[in-house]
Amino acid sequence: MTKNIPEWALRKALPEDRLVVRDAQSRGTMQIKLPDLKALRSWAKRQGWPTPWLSFAEAFLVKMLDGEASFELAIRESGIEIHIPRQEHTISAERLGELDGLYDERSTEGRPIGWRSLVEELREIRRAVEAGVVMKVEGGQTFQTWEGFYSWAHGRYHMLEDGCDPWIGSDD
Repeated sequence: MTKNIPEWALRKALPEDRLVVRDAQSRGTMQIKLPDLKALRSWAKRQGWPTPWLSFAEAFLVKMLDGEASFELAIRESGIEIHIPRQEHTISAERLGELDGLYDERSTEGRPIGWRSLVEELREIRRAVEAGVVMKVEGGQTFQTWEGFYSWAHGRYHMLEDGCDPWIGSDD
């Protein structure tokens, strides 16, 4: 799974999202919230689905993704929740102002004090882009690749690269 996809970049999968879920699973960008495994196993057994003692969750996912009907049934009735990346997200003018404020914030000595926080916020945007979310900046550009993100972030917050130890391109 892509590391730490922010919650605002995810949405709950709907019964008609089977192919999108399969794609997200293959890219490692889906998150699963299983109900109580005993209850899920009981539900699966009532449906005639495999319920092995070992690797039950994996067997459940295989059966669930096997066809439209089984996926829809599982999403509607089993209690499983699957979260997948949103198709797109807009960074509002208000949010952009908050990010700019972190960039501009200075101590009484004139040193930047919000840059580490800004780097963490930019890392979240980067992780969303890496998960496949198209990012739209209100009143500005749209980007959907790491390179597009970096071009935007570096163009807007160019001093970060030289003036802040943590970097937006790493998760250290």
